[in-house]
Amino acid sequence: MTIHRFPTRNPFVALLGSVSLLAGLLLTTSAAAGGVERATDLQALAGNGNGQPTLIMFASSSCPYCDRAEQRHLGPMAKDPAFAGVHIRKVMLDREAVRDFDGETLAGNALGRNYGVRVVPTIMAFDAEGRRAGTPLVGIPNEQLYRSQIRVRIEAARQTVRDPSS
Repeated sequence: MTIHRFPTRNPFVALLGSVSLLAGLLLTTSAAAGGVERATDLQALAGNGNGQPTLIMFASSSCPYCDRAEQRHLGPMAKDPAFAGVHIRKVMLDREAVRDFDGETLAGNALGRNYGVRVVPTIMAFDAEGRRAGTPLVGIPNEQLYRSQIRVRIEAARQTVRDPSS
């Protein structure tokens, strides 16, 4: 009689493989769920000549509310035809450098500081020239009204585009 032995695996290798698989699934799921594109060059967005506003969410990779704002509100809005042409982007405060509307390249946290960001998520709207429009939306004050509060900021930026005297 032949005894068939299955090779034993090193538990550390098995654990490492499981963690790698889980991390890959999480990253794939968040990307496939319709996230918002990261902003790396705000000056290029303002200078593209299409006359459309830019909406920026200042976020942090360790912020669960930022993920919620992105997945439930900004991601779907970025795909909504009603917001076609509006540049909906995010600036990660703890990630790469970003070129601001004035052409200066800053770390994400320094850019946020320049705009007075103290809490994430903070959403700000900018007109086609890169000027702030309306008031920042700080945190998620009311989940049911959040998308309409974002729309108010977009409309403020659109009004500034239509009426340059303001």
